[in-house]
Amino acid sequence: MTVLDPFRRSATSLMEQQRRQPLLGGCALFLVGLVCGYRFGVWPAAAWGAVMCGLSLARMRRSRMRNMLIALFIVSLGWCDAARDLDGRRKEVGQWKEQTQRQDFICRVGPEVVMTPLRGNSAKYTFRGEAFRTEAGSFTCRHLPVEIGWFGARDGRGAPKPGEVWRLKGRSKVRKGRDGLPMLTLDAGEERSRKVADTDMMSWTARIDRTRRRAVGRVVTGIEDWGEIPSLNKAILLGSRHAMSPEMRRVFVDSGTIHVFAISGLHIVLVAAVLVLVVTTLGVPRPYWVVFVAPLLVFYTVTTGARPSAVRACLMAVLYFLAPLAGRKPSGLAALSGTALIVFAIHPWQIYDIGCVLSFAVMGGLVVFCRPFCKAGKRMCGVDRFETHARLLDAGGEKARARRVRGLAAMIGFVSDSFAVSLAAWLASVPLTAYYFGRFTPGGLLANLVIGPCSFFVVVAGCLGLAAGCVNDWVASTFNHAAGFFTLVMVKTAEATSACPGSHFRIVKWAPWMVWLWFGGLLAFAGWLYARRRQDGLAWLGDGVEQENNV
Repeated sequence: MTVLDPFRRSATSLMEQQRRQPLLGGCALFLVGLVCGYRFGVWPAAAWGAVMCGLSLARMRRSRMRNMLIALFIVSLGWCDAARDLDGRRKEVGQWKEQTQRQDFICRVGPEVVMTPLRGNSAKYTFRGEAFRTEAGSFTCRHLPVEIGWFGARDGRGAPKPGEVWRLKGRSKVRKGRDGLPMLTLDAGEERSRKVADTDMMSWTARIDRTRRRAVGRVVTGIEDWGEIPSLNKAILLGSRHAMSPEMRRVFVDSGTIHVFAISGLHIVLVAAVLVLVVTTLGVPRPYWVVFVAPLLVFYTVTTGARPSAVRACLMAVLYFLAPLAGRKPSGLAALSGTALIVFAIHPWQIYDIGCVLSFAVMGGLVVFCRPFCKAGKRMCGVDRFETHARLLDAGGEKARARRVRGLAAMIGFVSDSFAVSLAAWLASVPLTAYYFGRFTPGGLLANLVIGPCSFFVVVAGCLGLAAGCVNDWVASTFNHAAGFFTLVMVKTAEATSACPGSHFRIVKWAPWMVWLWFGGLLAFAGWLYARRRQDGLAWLGDGVEQENNV
């Protein structure tokens, strides 16, 4: 055995995984094309290359060049998509510079308005401007995203609401967004703006806003006087993070657990787990789970404000549950890859969005590493030996001792699984938090052992309280009290973790090559794990389907 043998086995296993699930390679090539498109532009050349590759593939039957042409075709499609968006932004920047900077604009308020308290009784309301144009019609934004800061009273009276059409006058400028791409910003206020039209009450924006307002009232029924807890429950269940105080936000940031307040993959997975438990109890066959689970997941996503991270996670869950109905084996990696292709094809600029990249990275880490880490943790803790001992006690007639041993095994397994989930998410997020934020939070590994399970119970109890609020306020209050208790445990855990020396500290921001080196190492590690676990096939990469068939 040579030093290079583990690397060869890793490469071989990764190639076999690509052969079994070509969607993974297709997604990676498309993302490479997007990065090249935003880096180099020239979308007509990329479009011409895609057309030529497509014509060549149509005429070619079997050849060694076919796979290479397919790869070039996918890269060219991504390149064309990104370069076209970049070209549109640059043209609109040039058109905007020809305009008078201070003039009247017309826009429709986006689906979410975030209020940030300022000094005294004032506040800043931030929202995206849709169908943004000058009042004279000399300039219209189709590619440039527009972020509007509207300053007014903190009580919200007269502030813009989702779906309304406003006439704004203020100072606008082009700047680079957090994704590094150009965007347009406009500052306005009460004295320089006027509502032109009310929200169309039959539009999806208005329906989402009404649904969310009702949900906000139901998740705090009975716990309105619990201090910070109601605002935290709103943030956890409905994504209303602006309701959190800056002090409480800092506590969760320092403890490395702020991710529980992002309506994303974690929440959708938790809600999906609850729904799967319900449909399984009702005896619904697995191929038809999607018929019952998908509409409820979509409803929850809409209720929480249809944030981009929640929409991505919901789409992934629907694709996963749709596979059995389409006669395919469900695969977490395939669902993740399909979601990435759909999301980045429609909105290519999200390849540079911090939240989007973190969301996909963490979900990828959970899908790839969660299952093998859980099995390794249970082996290290000797859970199988506890089960064997319990069976021997049953055979010897000591039923009471057998139940205690099984209870201890379940408790150890639960802690082991919680740590495995935390470790998988942490490994995937470390390079990105170091690159974007220059922070390192080792304390989050231990804090998530408590906060992760508590967030599950908060989501379960909160969803039950949300549903019960449609029938009876007393029942809703009971569930909300349970959710509030677990939120309180989360707060105490985060405070204790952030107070520990060395649990969090700032570091020099990583260079891009360090991020790619980290993810390259994780990819090689994944291939090595698969190569070592030959008897399990691709079970841990395919969510157990292959293992179940082999057994």
